[in-house]
Amino acid sequence: MDRVKRQKEKVKGKKLGVMFRCSLLLLPFAFLLFTSSCGNRGGAVPGSASFGICPVCHMKVNASDSWATEIHYKDGTKLMFESPADMLAFYTSPASYNVDDAHKDRANIEKIIVKDYQSKQPVDALLAKLAYKTRIDGPMGPDFLPFAKQAEAEAFIAANGGTLLALNEVTGEMVRELRK
Repeated sequence: MDRVKRQKEKVKGKKLGVMFRCSLLLLPFAFLLFTSSCGNRGGAVPGSASFGICPVCHMKVNASDSWATEIHYKDGTKLMFESPADMLAFYTSPASYNVDDAHKDRANIEKIIVKDYQSKQPVDALLAKLAYKTRIDGPMGPDFLPFAKQAEAEAFIAANGGTLLALNEVTGEMVRELRK
């Protein structure tokens, strides 16, 4: 009888040893699974993506949102932003954000898309006029308000104050001042 009992305990011990070794192998996998499930912190997505994560505010961005902006890159990817101010915060100080080096390099930018404040239609940011420091806020507070047409931008500024700027006139200091 003792021999049978010892044999059962020996088998049970082997099973526990196998389970322990398996759990040691699964532990790194579980850790990787957990850390990867924390979500994208704002990295590049394919150029055709409808959703992304803003690298500035870490909010989910839907390309169809009326305030969403995008920086498209030559490699076919894009960064998506919750607002023009977020995009300009990144654009003027890309080293401050957690994206790979290729997406921090302006030489890799193919185009930047903002949406006209009035029509909500996509506009090339290089052609847009940006209303700065107006009495009108965006959904997240003070923002740069893009306009496709110079005349509409001037009429808006006349009615709501502020200054008109081109994309290349926006500085990191202006973005920081707006976001105080």
